[in-house]
Amino acid sequence: MDKEQLLYDYFSNRLTPEQERLFAQLLETDGEFKQQFDFENNLKRVIREKEAKQLKAKLIGFEEGIQKEETARAPFTVYRKWAMAASIALLVGLGWLGYNNFSGSGYMDMYEEHFQEYPNTVYAITRGEEADTSLERQAFVAYETNDNVQAIALFTQLKETKNTEAVNFYLAQSYLKNGQAEKAIALFDETINEKGEFRPQALWYAALAYLKINEKENAIRMLNDLVADGRYKKEEASKLFRDLE
Repeated sequence: MDKEQLLYDYFSNRLTPEQERLFAQLLETDGEFKQQFDFENNLKRVIREKEAKQLKAKLIGFEEGIQKEETARAPFTVYRKWAMAASIALLVGLGWLGYNNFSGSGYMDMYEEHFQEYPNTVYAITRGEEADTSLERQAFVAYETNDNVQAIALFTQLKETKNTEAVNFYLAQSYLKNGQAEKAIALFDETINEKGEFRPQALWYAALAYLKINEKENAIRMLNDLVADGRYKKEEASKLFRDLE
């Protein structure tokens, strides 16, 4: 397969499970491929951060201008002028970031404030286990070291032979850490429907994943179920629920 196309499909969140395994293999064995991946990944992050800061600075400047403007003589004219300026900034911002990124900037802030990766509570990894080359161990080592692409490939492979609640949950976690919220949500839903040990954790992370893609109502639905469950992050979920209402 064309490596450039593979990179393009990765950043478009369109890799199939087979392509994800190939992608992880190339990252390990093809230095040039990994170098290009790292470059494009870092470039994407830098551009996103720079544009978000520029837009935020513009809108803050407009807000401060409105507050300082003398409005006694012609309040409507002043309001209209600043409203027009803010609208132009908004349109420019939409061109930079896309509607979802701008309209959900507050939700992304909430996501980043509350997200903390769930620890590995399933597979104990200790020193002196070099002889253990099991697929499960490799998957959790990749997870703990934040090698998300490799973790996704390994957990996907593991899921084919060991489709357990834990495998689904940690595969979902890996997708979420890798910025692929939609795929994470689908797996969190599987875990929630199983109603097992990881159900409350899946509700919490599904809520955060929905915030990441600006789906407020679905996030509220997950948080409501989590508060009712009461086994995990009840107070934190209640506060986030109130903030979103």
